[in-house]
Amino acid sequence: MSQPAAADVIKVMIVGDSISHGSSGDWTWRYRLYKHLRHHGVNLDLVGPKNDLDAITTAQTGDGDRSYADPDFDTDHDAQWGRPYCVEMNEISAKVAEHRPNYLLVLLGINDLFWYDHGAEQNEANLRTFIGNARTGNPALRLVLGTLLDTHKATHDPLFNARVSDFNRRLILVANDLQTQRSPIVIAATHAEFVASAHTWDGTHPNAQGELRIAAAFADTLAGQFKIGAPYPRPFQTVTEILPTAKTVTS
Repeated sequence: MSQPAAADVIKVMIVGDSISHGSSGDWTWRYRLYKHLRHHGVNLDLVGPKNDLDAITTAQTGDGDRSYADPDFDTDHDAQWGRPYCVEMNEISAKVAEHRPNYLLVLLGINDLFWYDHGAEQNEANLRTFIGNARTGNPALRLVLGTLLDTHKATHDPLFNARVSDFNRRLILVANDLQTQRSPIVIAATHAEFVASAHTWDGTHPNAQGELRIAAAFADTLAGQFKIGAPYPRPFQTVTEILPTAKTVTS
């Protein structure tokens, strides 16, 4: 795959659920990836219909805020708290057509397993529909699909953990099956260095150390598969964590 010219603007849309949306006080892994790519000279434009976080300090969902730990980055995205593939697949074509990303970075699926309780075959069918619909918006779209992360539930529920593993296996198989020369699909192994007990603040959502690991998986894939930027440096740096008070729900 050819390396983009330095002057080319690379438009990237991050598609996800709460893990990518983030909530009050987060930097987000979107921030970590943006800073890394810009540091390596990538002319990056993050695009999408949203630019906020979820206001986790209220009991409501979807009431976004902009209390980023550091708002000094391109905050545009397409991530929504609670979003599954089975919903996003019906909206992605219009979003791609409107925002015209060159690359789609996708981290979805845990809500399909947990909140929607879909089986393996249904999840695979939804994934295939999502990819087809995304390409309708841009037939030359390049897709990077992230694997499902470790969660507290998966750690303590062997059956759920097996469903997560099966989803990740099918994700790889579908990517290999549907990729084309014009619209390649590659996998970012976002699960590989992510451990829920160390890298989340609530058993599911990434803390600052978790943000680094998700960003690193996507950065490594962009560098290795598309010659964009550089692999993320290891060992991971020690970064400031969000104060617990940032996540306190108020009445």
